[in-house]
Amino acid sequence: MSEVTNEEANELADDILSRSEFITAREPGFLERSVNRVLEAIGDFLSTIFGAIFGGAGGAAGTSLAIILLVLAAALLLFAIYRAIAHREPKVDDDETSGPRIVFDEIVEPGELRVQLREHRSAGQWREAVIAGFRLSIVGLIDARIAREVAGATTGDFAIAVERRREDLLATYQHGAAAFERAFYSDLTIDEQDLAAVDTLLARLENVGVS
Repeated sequence: MSEVTNEEANELADDILSRSEFITAREPGFLERSVNRVLEAIGDFLSTIFGAIFGGAGGAAGTSLAIILLVLAAALLLFAIYRAIAHREPKVDDDETSGPRIVFDEIVEPGELRVQLREHRSAGQWREAVIAGFRLSIVGLIDARIAREVAGATTGDFAIAVERRREDLLATYQHGAAAFERAFYSDLTIDEQDLAAVDTLLARLENVGVS
């Protein structure tokens, strides 16, 4: 029988000591102990609550009923959150309402339209005033969330939106739209009465809230 060297003896001892039965159980760290305490506290709390409510229901039946009610409560909470998100109106701030808008096929600046309307009115340029004023009224419809900002939308598209969201404004809108179409698409004479139809629409929109 050959002799065992010191090196071989040390390796054999290390191999034996590395077996599971010789390893001391690892103490849980601070984080693990904290998590376990929180889970135990939640478990004790739920047991107390459901025990008080369903203690008379008896054993497994009471536990099953508690689980079912807990699942239903969670489902109702998720449904309520979904409804709140789905029906939430987008917030419109001052920067958003004062920025550029897409009206028909053009990008317009509300501030510039107001200046144009004022200048054309002062100069008696009724056609140009009607066009600027009606475009400004479309901006008002968008800002009041009566109509959506969609490139290429027509006066008829906006009329449909007004009828759906604010039917009380429909007649006023139609008068303003008719004046705009005569001013923009025809060579017919445009006078102060046409501008008055647009002014009436603008005045109504100033007092319109979000429906």
